Amino acid sequence: MPTKNLVLRAGARAASRIREGGFHPDLFGTLVGASGGPKWLVLRHLDAALIDRLVLPRQTPLEVLGSSIGSFRHACYAQADPQVALTCFEPAYVEQSYAEDELDRRGMPSKEAITRESIHVLALTLGETGAKEVCTHPFIRTNIVAARLRNDRGRDRGLGFQLQLGAGVVANTFSRRALGRHFERVVFQSPEADLRWNDLPTTRVELTPERVERALLSSGSIPLLMEGVRDVPGIPGTYFDGGIIDYHFDFEFARDDRLVLFPHFFDKITPGWFDKPWKKRFPTAEALDDVLMIAPSDAFVATLPGGKVPDRDDFLDFGPDERVERWYGVIEQSRVLAEELAELIDGGRLAERLEPFQRP
Repeated sequence: MPTKNLVLRAGARAASRIREGGFHPDLFGTLVGASGGPKWLVLRHLDAALIDRLVLPRQTPLEVLGSSIGSFRHACYAQADPQVALTCFEPAYVEQSYAEDELDRRGMPSKEAITRESIHVLALTLGETGAKEVCTHPFIRTNIVAARLRNDRGRDRGLGFQLQLGAGVVANTFSRRALGRHFERVVFQSPEADLRWNDLPTTRVELTPERVERALLSSGSIPLLMEGVRDVPGIPGTYFDGGIIDYHFDFEFARDDRLVLFPHFFDKITPGWFDKPWKKRFPTAEALDDVLMIAPSDAFVATLPGGKVPDRDDFLDFGPDERVERWYGVIEQSRVLAEELAELIDGGRLAERLEPFQRP
């Protein structure tokens, strides 16, 4: 039996509808992109395949919901030529570099350096017209998730700020609902976006061309590693990585009756960033009822350099040249994921491979 490079998991309603009608673009009304930094590289060619099969041929609106790197990826989907945007994003992200005097003893760049390089990546990805295209796309409705401390004191470092983060961590040990006493979800939405939340405190902000770059930067600004984003045009507050609340998402948001597509780095879902130690914290079956998740299999991941999906530790574990080489190697290997997906869709065999979600 040939190696299965992809895992496809579906909720009960999603599985039923795919078995009835197969994969077609307008079956899906929402596309979700998780936080994860360099982990996105394993999805590089799946993104390209989904642009061709989900975005370009569709006739109906598509809500795209992302936090951190998920929102960066979706900013490519929502440009006038998404394949060109993705082609610009890839080297900008992979080849980010830092001077020796910007590194600490471990080799970690300063907050200022990481923030500066992230701005550079976004500038290359968006180009001169990308921000406007994201806001005015004819059928893609963009939703960019960031997080804001509810007792916002304008800090992004120091003991006081660390204590505020720590309070959120402690609250989250009791429940995700308790996290809402410390953090507020902020969703930058293009004018016709229609996703809604009622699980945690959420503020919806209109996404305008002037706000796109800062909203994306906010969504990816990891506390303690990057500067908080304070200068989103016309909006007060200090913003941080959306993954604090929605790391891989818990799918507790209101959407239409079409399905949700979730290309993911792993065959597991961790709802929020602070949920990592709590292995049994997982979305409910009801929340996943209409979700199709596509992820690399463990067998595929074992073939990658080091037997793992890229992550931020690669900046510390490898010199710049070796890291870049390994990351491009992962991108090249990820072609087989796109090829397998295409074979399943074109051969009408996608439904045969569906498996239920597995609770931890």
